[in-house]
This record gives sequence, structure tokens and C-alpha cells, in this order.
Amino acid sequence: MASQDHYIGIDVGTGSARACLIDSSGDIKALASEAIKLWQPQSGYYEQSTTDIWHCICHCVQRVVHQSGVDSSLIKGIGFDATCSLCVFTHDTDEPVPVTGPNFENDGNDRNVILWLDHRPVEETEKINATGHNLLRYVGGKMSIEMEIPKVLWLKNNMPPELFDRCKFYDLADALTHLATGNEIRSFCSTVCKQGYVPVGVDGSVKGWQEDFYHTIGLSDLVKDDFKRMGGVDGVNGKYMSAGELVGTLSENAANQLGLPAGIAVGSGVIDAYAGWIGTVGAKVDTQYGHADETHPANDLAQASTRLAAVAGTSTCHLALSEKPVFVNGVWGPYRDVLLPGFWLAEGGQSATGELLRHVIETHPAHRDVSALAEAMQLNIYDYMNFHLRDLAEKAKAPTVSYLSRHFFFYGDLWGNRSPVADPNMKGAVIGLSSDSSVDGLALYYYATMEFIALQTRQIVESMNKEGHNIQTIFMSGSQCQNDMLMDLIATCCDMPVLIPRYVHAAVVHGAAMLGAKAASADTEGVTENLWSIMDRMSKPGRLVKPGKNKNEKKLLDTKYDVFLDQCRTQQEYRRKLAQPAAAPASLFGNTTPQQQTTAQTPSLFGNSTQQQSTTPQQSLFGGAPQQQPPATGQAPSLFGASTTQNPTTQNQPSTTPSLFGTATNASATQQLQAPSGGLFGNPPAASTATPTAGGLFSQPQAQAQAQAPAAGAGLAGFALGSGAPAASQNARGASLFGATQQPAASTNAAAQSQPQGNTTGYFDSLLAKSRKQAQGESALDGLPSLQLGLGDLRQRLRKLGPQTEPLQHGRAQYMLAASGVDPGAAVKDLKSFSAHTAGRVDRPAPAATTEIDVEAYLANLQSKTTLSMIADGLERSAKDFDDFLEDNVTMEWDAQRKRIYEHFGIKSKDDGSGDHGVATPGRETSGGFGRSRRNPKASRSAAPTAKNSTIGRSILQKSVIGTPSKIGSHQPEFTDVEDAAGSPAAGGPNGASLDDRFVREKQSKLSDRVRDLNLARLEQTPYPILHELAEVESRSGDRHAQQLVDAYHAAMSIVGEDPDAETFAADATARERQFKDHYLDPNDRSAGSLQMRKRILDGANRFLEKKFFADVESVIAKHPREAALGGRPDVVSKIQAYVRLRNSRKDLVPDKIELQQDAQGEFVWAIVFFLLRSGHINEAANYVKSQSTLFRTIDRTFASYLLEYVASPERRLRRQMQDRCNNEYNQRARNAPENSIDPYRMACYKIIGRCDVSNRSLENLNTEIDDWIWLQFNLARENEKSTEVAAESYGLQDLRASIREIGLKHFPKNPSEDTNGTFGMFFYLQILAGMFEQAISYLYTFSYVDAIHFAIGLEFYGLIRPADPWTTSDTLLSHDTRQKPQLSFGRMLGYYTRDFRAADVNSAVDYLTLICLNADLEGDGGRQQAELCHVALRELVLETREFSKLIGDIRPDGRRVTGLIEERGPLIGLREEDDFVKTVTLQAARFADDNGRTTDAVLLYHLAGDYDSVVTIVSRALSEAISLEIGEDPMRLVPVKPRATGKTPEAQPGSSLSLASMDDPIQLAYTMMSMYEKDAMFSTKIQNQNRVACHLLLQMSEIKGLVEAGQWPESLDKIRSLEILPLDASGDAARVRHYASKFSGLSQTVATNVPNLLMWTITCCVRQRERLMGGQFSGNEGSRRMMCDGLKQISIDLTTYTSQLRYRFPPHLLEALARASAD
Repeated sequence: MASQDHYIGIDVGTGSARACLIDSSGDIKALASEAIKLWQPQSGYYEQSTTDIWHCICHCVQRVVHQSGVDSSLIKGIGFDATCSLCVFTHDTDEPVPVTGPNFENDGNDRNVILWLDHRPVEETEKINATGHNLLRYVGGKMSIEMEIPKVLWLKNNMPPELFDRCKFYDLADALTHLATGNEIRSFCSTVCKQGYVPVGVDGSVKGWQEDFYHTIGLSDLVKDDFKRMGGVDGVNGKYMSAGELVGTLSENAANQLGLPAGIAVGSGVIDAYAGWIGTVGAKVDTQYGHADETHPANDLAQASTRLAAVAGTSTCHLALSEKPVFVNGVWGPYRDVLLPGFWLAEGGQSATGELLRHVIETHPAHRDVSALAEAMQLNIYDYMNFHLRDLAEKAKAPTVSYLSRHFFFYGDLWGNRSPVADPNMKGAVIGLSSDSSVDGLALYYYATMEFIALQTRQIVESMNKEGHNIQTIFMSGSQCQNDMLMDLIATCCDMPVLIPRYVHAAVVHGAAMLGAKAASADTEGVTENLWSIMDRMSKPGRLVKPGKNKNEKKLLDTKYDVFLDQCRTQQEYRRKLAQPAAAPASLFGNTTPQQQTTAQTPSLFGNSTQQQSTTPQQSLFGGAPQQQPPATGQAPSLFGASTTQNPTTQNQPSTTPSLFGTATNASATQQLQAPSGGLFGNPPAASTATPTAGGLFSQPQAQAQAQAPAAGAGLAGFALGSGAPAASQNARGASLFGATQQPAASTNAAAQSQPQGNTTGYFDSLLAKSRKQAQGESALDGLPSLQLGLGDLRQRLRKLGPQTEPLQHGRAQYMLAASGVDPGAAVKDLKSFSAHTAGRVDRPAPAATTEIDVEAYLANLQSKTTLSMIADGLERSAKDFDDFLEDNVTMEWDAQRKRIYEHFGIKSKDDGSGDHGVATPGRETSGGFGRSRRNPKASRSAAPTAKNSTIGRSILQKSVIGTPSKIGSHQPEFTDVEDAAGSPAAGGPNGASLDDRFVREKQSKLSDRVRDLNLARLEQTPYPILHELAEVESRSGDRHAQQLVDAYHAAMSIVGEDPDAETFAADATARERQFKDHYLDPNDRSAGSLQMRKRILDGANRFLEKKFFADVESVIAKHPREAALGGRPDVVSKIQAYVRLRNSRKDLVPDKIELQQDAQGEFVWAIVFFLLRSGHINEAANYVKSQSTLFRTIDRTFASYLLEYVASPERRLRRQMQDRCNNEYNQRARNAPENSIDPYRMACYKIIGRCDVSNRSLENLNTEIDDWIWLQFNLARENEKSTEVAAESYGLQDLRASIREIGLKHFPKNPSEDTNGTFGMFFYLQILAGMFEQAISYLYTFSYVDAIHFAIGLEFYGLIRPADPWTTSDTLLSHDTRQKPQLSFGRMLGYYTRDFRAADVNSAVDYLTLICLNADLEGDGGRQQAELCHVALRELVLETREFSKLIGDIRPDGRRVTGLIEERGPLIGLREEDDFVKTVTLQAARFADDNGRTTDAVLLYHLAGDYDSVVTIVSRALSEAISLEIGEDPMRLVPVKPRATGKTPEAQPGSSLSLASMDDPIQLAYTMMSMYEKDAMFSTKIQNQNRVACHLLLQMSEIKGLVEAGQWPESLDKIRSLEILPLDASGDAARVRHYASKFSGLSQTVATNVPNLLMWTITCCVRQRERLMGGQFSGNEGSRRMMCDGLKQISIDLTTYTSQLRYRFPPHLLEALARASAD
């Protein structure tokens, strides 16, 4: 099996690129994803970059190969799928063409992709569809704006003609196969489905591309050369292939980038949804259910046409195959040859399904309540809704769940209809709306929404089958497959089985990998295996959901389907009736005729605003007043709550007017700029002031502090027609389906909670109230928001900034700018010289022409100056706050540390005077404090983070592993399920620091020492009592909750068996690292390991509680020796007797009027036995009863036998017969004995020994504390085989956990704002005792993140934390796996924690990040993902701190390696060899630095990694850029890497690698590096010859530039001639000129980039030297002078011929200069 072939699938979605690696049987061996950058230059415009996408693909491929451990030589094929996005390249140079108007200039990011969801070509789409061309039949009757021809036409209409003429166009999938192979082959899938290509032979198509269509729409340019720029004509100048056919093999260049061998087969790509068809419909159906069509073999090709693939996520795409063309209205296609040659594919869809469910839930008033209930039950919200629906049906005794919503009809096309109506104007509708805003009401609405999705699926299937399809089975994939109730509904509504494949979430990328398998099957003639047979072989058995058999339910759903069709039809009819133009100022529906002054909006009957231009309000029949433009505006209500603004009579007085449906309207004359329309269910409009509001239909008065909000229409009550969805970019929902934009606070609904057995929490209530004696305290402060804008963002957005109503939070600005890679000093200079150009070049301002005064320009300039002044002032004022940050984070070597950090961030210290230390040198390349270049980063792909692992925190779509650096204390939470007030509850002072923060800092320092000691012990493989050590630190912290945390630590020690005195692991002296991982993480709750783990938790908790109680007993006796009267026998029994005497003397044993049994000496015998049991001394209790045998035989003959049996049992349980007898005695006494006649301690002893009346777990008639109640719960719990227990006596750990969850919801604070006296510590302690480790850590994190981090470390060390997938759950701290088991984002939690101190203490940061790899021992992908997370975190740490010498080490010029901190921790992070270390950390960091334009970082890192070829490449790139500056401009400067000095080495050592990158001159750096490398074969043998040659050429060009600047024209020409790049020696020989021109394509990119500069220098030298000769500055004879002048002119003529051979490669001004030089 080790040598079997493997294949890679690559899926490029909207937000990320994914890669998977499968074996020949189709099993997925590894998965990886990487975030893609997305630009939105304006609303509706979405752009991406093939350069960035390819870079992400390379990262993903490298990761899956690394994760899987598969030898890359065994990878035989690659398949691609991607979104249907348009890519643009130049046809002559094959370079990306920017699509960003209006200038279409490249900003360095190569933004050459117009994304599928881009809606810029509105007019172009309308023009295309107006043609009615026959081609449109094959795209559902109309071409969608999401297709690519409208986008090409938009480029034609907006792009400069000369640039458009150079463009060629690809679908993204074809662009990727082009980048992989270099071939121009296109796929039928891309061109047919999205570009209007009709395969030859279809409907008379001759060339595939329809010439008349292109001429008609205005794209005649593309018809030239047989459509060469679109891919050509098949068989003439182009080639087209079906899915997976062999396009070519992986090129050398692409192979190097992907980390794969060249020559791997590459298959023709497909659109991503079509890859979902490939990965879905080939799945096997379980044989016990049979197959959809029994007349054919199981997976015969004939089955394909009976299967509908439904890819269901945010929306749903439906794909169906057919042997003949089938045209269906609203269904795109049919498309021939796109997947299987000769077969046709149709594509339908629902615009919003998953998004619709989310919208319905989140906009309902009960959303907050449902969220709290779902969290309490540890379910996701959809699973909880399904559970609640089934519970409602059970309570109502309904025959089915659908019966509950029989009178509720919901039509949900909130985002328009795609299939089969194909009407983007369709909206929502509701019949049967009530005023129920409870959780039950939401449940019915949620179910009706699922019914709508299922009924519309039936509508699509029936429409397709009616026209000729033969769909019999639905094959689902995507996130909705997890919703079992929805799957059942779809199966039942459609009356056909639904099959769910194994790889639900990876179906698309799995299908792409099958394309690679097909390509790899090609024989010598290029013939490949049939795709269906590959799908049949590689697809896995699926799970079948059969239609429901309940006839009544089926009849009900059939009836609701009829109503659904009627709702769809009548909505269209209503719109047609109302489509007449407005005819009167005050019409029936509020429409007015256009007037002439100011414009406003007036609502119609259905909430649709119409334009009105009048200064006089016109009142409609339903109360809709028009808007007016004067500054003072208010709102007037309409009948249906559609408020409109008006000019109020009274100024500055907010008023509130209710509408019929409760829409409160706020009128504020001075502050409200624009008012939104209210919704059907009582949506208030957004207002800038909080005013009283009238109740709505659901009695949800709300107000929002917002200046502007868009208007949204609302519909009618009872039949809510026209319910639309809010725009995705709106913060406030104008008119949601339920009208709740501000959700009510979560409440505890007792009826909805699952109640544990018996009266347990009520008893706990009284104990808790009794214990609350502490004073009220202050609430924790909310965390401040983080600044996450880089300099590029400032440059792009500065003009849009306006004066703020409140000053910005400048307190952390300077530090955050530095942490974002921006030098604050340089930022101020840049802002002062701000220019609209952002490509790295600051143009000198041209002198202003004398013109008339432009008031608007003057105001804009004034605003810009105000903004600049404000920012500069903020930066200056932040210096003091930055000092405070340093004081908070640096505790040792203060002055030295501050100086080093100032140097590191590039900030000018106050003591440095006018020195330029830390300030970027003016020039073409200046960098932020972290070394990020602000040069034009085109050559290095991107100037901003592109991957998910951004070094400054958040990237565009994903999050950093280690978070954004910040100060200690309150943080803006990185996790969405953590309250904003997370952090230490400190009262901030004026500078943001507090006394509590200083205590936290001291505590963190001590804790980091313990973590470092832990790692050292792990390296030495010696015991380290981590829980004990952390408890010691906590006990000295002085926190209010410290005692509860110490108790929790000790409880955990008891559970795991940690012995702080153990010096060896021999004989199980103490617990080992990860000892309990296998049992705790066992997914099977019924396995022996899981059972053993639960028993260990109960036993450990019991031991701890009993030991703690006995310690309290001894402490009380010691404090009160006289009352205790212990005497001279300090044994256990004597101490308990003394304790009982002490409590009796204080009348604290039992309440008044209750008598206790005593012996002859006055001892309370039952109390003594009870407290012996309570303290865990059961043997001593047995011995005591034996010693008092006479007495006990007198008062209770059978108790002694019960006790002895209890003691003898290792599980502390009685045999069944004896337990029954014991329970009978207990019950009889409880029922029959007179009140207060039985010693309550006697009853308590029976309850404990016989587990009597387990449903009532309380100690009645005893004076007890909370700890006693807790102990009783754990003492009564048992984990045994269920078959051995009676149901009434079943009480285990899960039941105990349910009780604790209920108590937590009812009694303990949910967030710091609710906590006044530190009571959260008690709930955390309870959760730890019950083994609810993940929930406990998540809960504690909200209140005290420092304690939560370290407690989690202690638990994870022993394997008692279930880690979450680090990539799919990065936004939440606590999540749940597919079995609903809690899991914690342990790795990211550690990463975010290091932000407190890593700037000052990188050593500790390494120790914490190393612990992420504790989970690397997990089986399968889990362990690899955790190890990868650790390596990514370390990589981010390296890049952020730039402590390269400390972290990575160093390499001296003699090759000797100096070990770094990370390598020292190598065995702990899975790095066993030096090469492995270099590969996983240093090279990754180097690539990341290079990708982000960090030249100095990249040079140093690649040098440390030994990749000297990359060093030469990077310095060549920097050298090329320095040369490209115009003569006379300031030279480019690099910000050098300044090594962090230590006490022993204050300066960088000469000759070390750090000193190599300490130069700020790229030319000097290149000279130095090349000189060093060429002296030693250790370096030079690892450098490619082409890169070495390129660097030497560039160095010579740099020398030439210096000669030109010095005016040494002849010497310059001689040097240029020696380069042999330009034809200076051609002497008019055309063949020689052509020879030189042919060599151009072989030049390195960095050299070729500067050929235009070289030409300009040559022209300058020729012209200036001729002028010198002609001016008499030549001492020779006239003939020589004339001959030299002619020679110089001939050079100019030869250069003109040379440039003509290389069309489009040189700028126009160069050609003009050549023409002038040749003509002179």
C-alpha cells in the first residue's frame, strides 16, 4: 500500500483555497486550506489576484504533502476546480492585467480577477439579454450578471483601448491549469457554462464561439484571429476538453513552487459546484436499502442521469446529467461535454438556503434565549431547534412535527428566485403570522423555513422532470447535510431518497482530486479512463435518508406544496398589478409624482420607497409622509410602520409615534440624518439618540444609536408579502423577518430546561444564599478596540476620513502601528507628503496652476489637513502611553530593555535628541519597524499578509494564531464566544494601566517560570508536578477567587494522581505526561476506557472532597482546642469525636428541636459515623461501629452488616439483595416515623451506604455547608454497567454534570459585568470536580484569562483537554465535535496569551507556544494539525519579534551553527533533525517574509536556512528596484535588521549573519553577499547559475548608472556594450539586431525590468556625447569626430530597430526619445 499512486485535488472557493491528497482508492489522506485575499474597491465590486491564489495553492499543496507523509514521487495527477471568475492576462507577455478602474494600474497585488459575485456590469448584462440571441437558450434564457461575458464587455467599455487590445481572458479554473502547465487549453466546463461557448455541432454551432453574438454586443475585437484571446477555435488554433482530460504536465516552474516533481499529469478543470457533482453522485448506496433504479447495476453510468447533486451550504446548487439536451426555464444549460463527453448537464439553484435559516433564527426576538439554551445543552443552535421541535410535538401529542405548523405558510425567496422562476425580484411571504415571540414561536418559524427549502426543492425537481429529466435520487453535500430534520423533510417532500456521502464537507475538493486521477490515467495517445468509472471506484458508501411513510404527513405536505405554489404565483400577480407608474401626488399606495426641488422617499403599501421631489409633504392614504431636505428632520409613521422623515415643527425635541404594528419612530431635529423604514414586526428605525419607543407587535421596544440606516420594506400582517433580506454590509437590519434588530437579554426558561432528578438545586439555592457574605465589588472594564490598519490602508482611506464626533483612542496608537509593521516616525513623514499613488513611488508635487478659487477643493484640503494634524497629534500623544506599555511588560533590566525595544520598533526615544536612530531613511524603500517594505511589492506577490497566519493579527478572511500584541489586562476578545470584558477586572487609570494589572504582571512572571521548568523537565524526562506548582503560585496571588482555584488545582491533582514529592515515574509514583489522553478522548462513551475515566473522575473528586473536609476538621480543632477537648489520642476517630463535640457546643450539629442519639458517655454516635464517612475514613467508621457493637445492636441491628459490606466493596456499593433491604428500611423510617423522632445523621448514613432515595440528593435536618452538598452529589454518583442498576437508582457522572450546568445557569455570573464578588470561582471549581474541563476553562477565560490558560496547561499536560480543530474553529474558544463533545481551542488560546509579553520576553513566548504540541500525539489528522498550528505560531513569533538570533540561531560564515531557542525545544515540537527544523520553521518564515515584501527579514532568514539561492534572488530583486529609480532621485534604502543585543553582546558581531543584513543600501548588500558566497564553495554550489548571472548583471548596471550620473558618457557606453544586452556593436546589421532582440526573452525578470532604463541611459549617453563632440570638446581631427558622431547616431537607429522587434515591452516616452535621437 505504501507505493500506491496518489492524486491532489485543488479547490479555489470565494474565501479560501483548499487542497486534498487521496490515494488510489479515494481515501483522503490530508486536507489543508489557506485564506485568499479579496478586494472590494467599491460597493458591488469584488476582485482577487491569480498571483495570490497561486501562492495560497502552493502553501496548501506543500502542507498536504507534508501532513500525509506521502513521497511526492507517488503523486501522479492534479485536478483543479474554482469559482466561475474572470481572469485577465496580457497575450504577449502573459502577465496579470489589473481590472481595477478607472486607471487600471497595478498596485503591486496583481488584481486581475473579477470575482463571480461582482455585480459591476449591470448595463452590459441588460444589453446582452436584450439581444434575445439564440445562445441565451443555453444559459436559462438570460445571461446572469455573474457570468463572464458581461464582465469582459465592462472591461471593453472602461479599459483604455490599447490595454484591452493586449488582454486575453480565462475562467479561473482554466487560468490555474495554464499556470500549472503553460498550455492554453480551455475546459468545456468553464467556457460553455460561463462564457457563452456552444460546442461545435450543437444547434448549428460551427466554431463554438458565436461571431454574430459578439458583433451584436460590441465585442468584435475578440472575434479577430479566430477568438484567440478567448481560447481560439477548437481544432484550429485552440483546444477544449471535458473534465479531467489531460491538459499537460506540471511545468518545471510550477513544480518548484508547489514543491512537487515536474511531469505530473494535470487534468482539465471545472467550476467548483461541478466538482461537487463529481465528488457526490458516484457514492454507493447501502445495499440494505437497494438502489434508485433497480433495472441497472449498482453504479452503472445510466444511474448518473437519475441522480440530482445538491451542493447545500449558504445557497444550494442543483446539477443533473442527461443523455439528451433538456431545456428548463430558470435552469442554466443544458451544457454539453462539460463533465462527460456527449452528455448534457443542467444547473439549477436556490439563492439562499443555509443563509435563510440563519437569517430567520438570528432576526427573531427569541434568538438570544435559544442561543443560551443551546449552549447550556452543548448543542449547536440548529440541533437544539430540532430537539425543541420534537419535544413540542411530544408534549402536544402531535402525530408528526409537521403537524405543529399545519396552519403556518412561509415563502422564503428573500434574495430573489433563481430556479425555476428565475425572478430576482421575488421576496418573502407569510400566512398565519401570530404574536408569539417565544422560543416556541421561533421553532415553528424555523420549521416552516425548512419546509420552504424542501418544497422549493420539489418544485425544482418536478420542473426538471417535467421537461425531460429522470431524477430519482438526491445526492446532498455541504453543511446542511448535518441537519437530519431538513434531510428528512426533503426526502419526504420530494418523495425520493436523499443520499449523504462520506466526505460531506470535502466533496468538492475530493471531486477535484478525481480529476487528477483521470488525467493520470492517460495513455500514450492521451486517452483517459472514463470519469464515471473513476467516481465509482473512488466514491465511498453514503448514508441514505428514505422518504417518510406516514400517509397523513405526506398528505399534509402535498397540501402545503399546493399553497406554496399559490404563494409563488400570487406574489408575481400582485407585483404585475402594482407595476403601473405613479399618477398622483397622494395615491392609494403612497406613490407620488416627481416634482422638482429636493428628493426624498415615500413608502408604498409594501414598504417600497419611491422617489419624490417636493418641498411640500404629501400624505398618502396609509400615513406615509415624504422626506424633506431641510436640516431638521423627523419621522412620521404609516399604517404598516414604514416611517418616513419629515420636517418637525418643534426643534430639538425627540418624539415617538407608534404605528399599527408597533414601529416606534424617533424624531430628532438635529441629529437624525436619514430614517429607515420600519418592519412588519415592530422594527424601530435607527436613531442617534435614545428615546422612548412604543411597543411593537412582539412588545420589543428598541432604539439604536446610529446616524444612518438604509430603508427596508415591510409587508402586510397575516400575509407578509415583500419581506426582503438586508444587505450584507449593513450593520443594522432595516426590516427583518421578525423585526428584532436588538435581541432581548437571555433568560432562563425553566420549562425549557431539562430538569435533573429530584430536588437538588433548590437545596443548593439555600446553601448558596447562606454562603454569600462578601461585599460587592467593581465590574471588569470592557476591552478597548484594537487598531488593525496598516500604512497601505491609511494611504487608501485617508481622504475618506472626516472629522470625528469623538476623538480617536490614541492611547495605544504608536505601539499598534509598530506592531502592524509601520514605523510611526516614517508614518508621519508619509502622511505629510501623502499622495494618491500607492505603488511605492511618491511623485514630486507639480506647481499649482493659477485658477479661480474652488470652494469644494478648499474645504476638502482643509479637511485633509485637519485629519493629518489629528493623526500626527495622536502619534505624539501616544509616546507616554507607549512608555506605560513598556513598563507593564518589562520587569527586569528596565533601561536596557526599553532602549532595545525602541530600536526594535524603530521609534525615536526622547533621550536620543535629534539623532536619526530608528527613523526610516528617506528613499524609495522605507520600512516599518518590523521590516515590511513599502516599495512596490509586485515582484514579491503582495505587500500585505495573505495567508491565514498573519503576523499582525487578523488577515482579510482568517485570524492570526498568536493574535495582535497588546498590553496586559482587558483585551478585545479574539474568540466570538468570549465576552468583551475578558481579562483581569482592573479599574483603569488615566493611562490605561491599573494596580490590578501590575499584580497580574507579577503573577504572569511567576507562572512563566513554572512553564519553563515544565518544558525543561519534559526534555529531561523527569517528573514535574505542574498542577501543584501552579496552585502554589495561585495561593500567593491575592485574588478574590484564589481559594477556589487552589481547590480546583488540588482536585485535579487528586483525579490524575499527581504526587509533588515523586522523583521518578517508577511504580506509578506520579502521573505521566499525557497519561489519560486515550481514555479521555475515546469517542465511545460505552468503551472500557471511557468508563474507567469517569470512575477516576468520581473517585478523585471524592478523595479530594473528603481530604479537604478532614483538613478543615483538624484546622477547626486546632483553633478551638478547649472546646474540642481532643485529649492525648490524636487518631482519626478521636479527632472526629472532638469535632462533633465542638460543633455541639456551638449548637451547630442540627437545627433546634431535633434530638440526636447518644451513648453512655454522651457521644453522638450517628454523627461520629457520618463524619467518618464524610472524611473518607470508612475503615475507621467500621472499626468504630465494631467497638460500639453492643450499642449498635441495641439501636440498629442491621446497620453494622450494611457498613461492613460497604467497606469491603472496592466500588463502595452493596450487593443487590442487601441494598434492597437497606432501601426498604430507609423508606419505612422516612414514611412511618414521627417527625423529629429519628436521628438525621442515622438517615444520612443510610443514604450514603445504601444510596437510598437517590432522586433526593440532600441531607435533611442537618446543618451543612455547600461543600457537604457537593460531596454528597459525588458520593452518590456511580459509573457502573447500566444492566446492573435499577432505573430509579441510576445516577452517574452525566446526571451530576447536568445538575451542575443547571446550577451555573441559575446562580452564577455569565460574564464579568454580572460578577461582583468573585463567585465565578465556585462554579469553575464545581466544573473541574465533575470533569467538565473544557467548559470550565471556557467559563474561567471570560473572568480571568491568565488563570484559565495555566489551568488548561495543567490539564492538557495529562491529556484531559479535548482540542478543537485549529483551522475550522478558530473563532470560538469552546465548540463541539460531531458527537457533541466539548472541545477547546487550546493552541490558539496559548497563542493569544503570548501577546501580553512576547515583545519583552520572547523566551517565555516560545515556552508557551511549545505546549501547543502536547496534542501532536493525537491520532490521524488531529495530531498533524496541532503540530502544524504550533509551527505556524512559532513562525509568526519569529516574524513579529524578529528575534532571529535568539529564536532560530545563527550561521557564521565558517558554516558553524549556533542553536536557537526553538531548536532547543525541538524534541517537544516534533522536530528531531536539523533539516526538519529548517524546513518547518525557518523556511516557512523566510517565504512569509518574502511574500510580504520584508526584504531584510527574508535575506536573513533564507541565509539562516541555508537557501543561498533565494538570498541571491531577493537581493537581485531589491537591486533591480534600486536601479529602476530615475537618475537624480533619492536612492532607495532598506531598513536594516538591528539585532537584539544581550548583556554579553551589545553589538552585532562582525562576520555574523546578522551583520550581513544590517546594511541599508541594497547595492552594497548585493556586493557583500555575492562576494561572500563566491569565496566559499559551501555557498556558491547552492546558487543557480541563472540567478548568479542576473545578480552580476544588475551590479554592473548599477555601476553604469553611477557613471551616467557622473556624466562619464564614453565609459558608460563601453560598460553597456560589455553587458551584451543591447546591440551597440550591430553597426546597422539587421540580423545582429534581431539576434539581440531574440535574447531578450532569455533574460531574468529582474534584468529585463531594467532594460528600458538601460536603453534610456544609452540614449542619454549617445545624445550627450554627440553634443560634446559637436560642441568642439574633441581634440582629434574632423573626420574622426564625424565618424564618432555617426557611430553614436547609428547606435540610436539600431536601438530603434531593436525596440521595434519587441513590441509592447517599452514605454511610449522611451520610444519618443529614441525617435528624437535617431532624427537628430
